Amino acid sequence: MNERTKELIQVATAVAVGCTSCLEYHVPNARELGASDGDLQEVLALVRQVKLTATMKVDEFAEDMFRSRKTELNVVTEGSSCGCGSGSCCS
Repeated sequence: MNERTKELIQVATAVAVGCTSCLEYHVPNARELGASDGDLQEVLALVRQVKLTATMKVDEFAEDMFRSRKTELNVVTEGSSCGCGSGSCCS
C-alpha cells in the first residue's frame, strides 16, 4: 500500500473516532503526499456513511433492548471500560 493511501486511511480513522488533533496531523501529510481536496472530501463522505449506519444500528439495538425490558443499569465498577459495570463488553 502506498503512503498516500495510508494517510487517507488515517484521515478516515481520525474522522471516525472524532480526533481533531489526528486530523491536524494527517490532513497536511496526506496533502504533501498528493491527496487532493476531492480525495479528502471523498474520505469524509465515506466515513459519514459508515458513521450514520453504525449510529442507526446502535439506536435500533437500544430500542430493541428497551422494548424487551433489558434496561437494567449496572453500577460502574473499576475495570469496566464503558461504565456498564459488566466488565465484559469493552474489555
